[in-house]
Amino acid sequence: GVLCTWGYGQLMVHTAQQVVSQIRHDLFTHTQTLPLSYFDGHTHGELMSHFTNDVDAVNEALNNSFTVIIQSFVMVVGTITMLLVLNEALSAIVIAFLLLMSVFMFISARRSKKYYAQQQAGLADLNGFVEEMVAGQKVEKVFNHEEKDFEEFCRRNERLREAGTKAVSYAGMMVPAVVSLSFFNYAVSACVGGLFVLAGLTDIATLSPYLVYVRQSALPLNQLTQQANFFLTAMSGAERIFEMMDVEPE
Repeated sequence: GVLCTWGYGQLMVHTAQQVVSQIRHDLFTHTQTLPLSYFDGHTHGELMSHFTNDVDAVNEALNNSFTVIIQSFVMVVGTITMLLVLNEALSAIVIAFLLLMSVFMFISARRSKKYYAQQQAGLADLNGFVEEMVAGQKVEKVFNHEEKDFEEFCRRNERLREAGTKAVSYAGMMVPAVVSLSFFNYAVSACVGGLFVLAGLTDIATLSPYLVYVRQSALPLNQLTQQANFFLTAMSGAERIFEMMDVEPE
């Protein structure tokens, strides 16, 4: 286990850095071919945000979330297989709860993703505004524009705060909900399993390891929900990167 963890950790680190390096290279190369009208319609800070915030979000997900997804998939398949081997009838309860958890995670992630996209766009917008104000500090001082610029900064900052709050709130709901469903799943499986033992449909020697696998079945989903923030942020960042890559060159 230690060797496998070290091996796929090193593999993912090198792979992630190569992928991110290639993304930056392709993005910079594509930027050189864009028409002047594109640069007139976007601030310098917004363009730089693609190379920093968006790429860093993808890098973070590749380094952390992607390995968790692979590990969780292997654990789910192995656990469900053992549950089916031990008792097919009781396994229907676990599979039903796993499907319910997956549906809830999908709905929450779908709502949260919209706000993560707004968060990435708001962050780029704020970066662009700050970059322009810092670069044009002399002009700002000459025309006494500090107060209006500060009001505009507060407006954009508040919009970013609202998007970030809603994104994290929806994503944060997944962890307690999945944990609660996993406990309820264990309780139902234990009660029904006890009735199966009393009815002679199974025995204690089978029910005991079965309940251990029931508790383990929710662990991969718990790990996925904990990585939801990184994964959804990376998806929003990747969409912004590819949106820029899809702009027709001059």
